Amino acid sequence: MFGNATLDGVPLQAQFLGAVVRRDRLITPCQSDIPPVNEGKYQIGVLTESQGLGCGAPGAEVVLWTFVNGTKLYSTSAVAWPRFGRVANFDARFSTATPSGAAPPVTELSGEAFDNAQHQLPVGTSVEALVGTTLCGRASVRQAGDTFTGYVLAVVGPDSVPGCTRGAPITFRVDGRRARETYVNQLTAAASGSGGSFPLTQS
Repeated sequence: MFGNATLDGVPLQAQFLGAVVRRDRLITPCQSDIPPVNEGKYQIGVLTESQGLGCGAPGAEVVLWTFVNGTKLYSTSAVAWPRFGRVANFDARFSTATPSGAAPPVTELSGEAFDNAQHQLPVGTSVEALVGTTLCGRASVRQAGDTFTGYVLAVVGPDSVPGCTRGAPITFRVDGRRARETYVNQLTAAASGSGGSFPLTQS
């Protein structure tokens, strides 16, 4: 994906650019890299469903994100996953007045995934987040650069999926097995530099 990006009408200059995929009322972080934006010009890779659970497929939409002065901003509109070919041209607009843009509130989590013997699980392992019996987030373990092998997950709230209650406990399934850890569906954005901080372990 490539195009121009603006912040409050001015060409964006940013150290980081990422992407989430909106699909089946869920949100999944799906950037394959986190490139900079220089003088409003960007190019970013977005994972397909075969590369990451919940990522790009027909009927999906992509929303871009960036950090400005420590605040996470999402693009004010989304672009449809391309029906033909692999390239989409998207002129993304960001606004400091509407930081959530076209993305719903989510709880963001990422980290490594382990089996019950503390062996790290491989790329492709599914990770699901549930509130009660309701699926509220999905992702899979992936390789990011040379330093991180793990999941990157966004858990939606009731505005997206009824039952994904704000303030409710989140449970996790890793490769179909219940994880030991739980979390609270706070629906607050992660701070810059906070990735990779919540490991999951199969029970």
